[in-house]
Amino acid sequence: MKKIYNKAMELYRKYKEIFWYLVVGGLTTVVSYGTYALFFSLCNFNATLSETLSWVCAVLFAYPTNKFLVFENHSKNILLEFSSFVASRVATGAFGVAFMWLFVDVLLCNGYLMKAVSSIVILVLNYVFSKLITFRKKREKTPDPVAENTEICDGDKKEDA
Repeated sequence: MKKIYNKAMELYRKYKEIFWYLVVGGLTTVVSYGTYALFFSLCNFNATLSETLSWVCAVLFAYPTNKFLVFENHSKNILLEFSSFVASRVATGAFGVAFMWLFVDVLLCNGYLMKAVSSIVILVLNYVFSKLITFRKKREKTPDPVAENTEICDGDKKEDA
C-alpha cells in the first residue's frame, strides 16, 4: 500500500500543475454554466447577454485560481498580468466562436461533437498562453560561461603583453 501511495505522490509532484489546471478548469466550467443558467433562467436575460456575463464570471474566477493554485505565481504586477490573462481568454473565445461557425454553420458538422473538440483545443491553448505568457516564471540570471572565459582569456593576454 505504501508503494502505491509513494508512486501516486511521485506522479502528483510530477504533474501537479496539470492536475490543478484540470481541477480549476472543471470548476471554471461549473461557474460558467451555473452563472449562464442563473442569468438566462432566473434573470430572464437573452442568451447573448447571459453568455457574455457568464464568460466574465468565469474569467474572474479563473484568474486568481490559476494564478495561485495552478501556477503558484506571486507576481506583484497584477494589472499587466490580468490584462494578459483576459486578452488570451478573449483570443481563445474568438477562436471558439470562429471554430463553431466554420464547422457547424458552414460545414454542417455535429454541433455537440464540434463543441467538445473546440473545448479541448481551447483548454490546451489557455494552458499554453497562461504558462508561456501570463504566468511565466522569471528565469534567474546565470553566469555566461563564454563571457567568463573571454574575460579570463583577455586577462591572460594583458599579462603577456
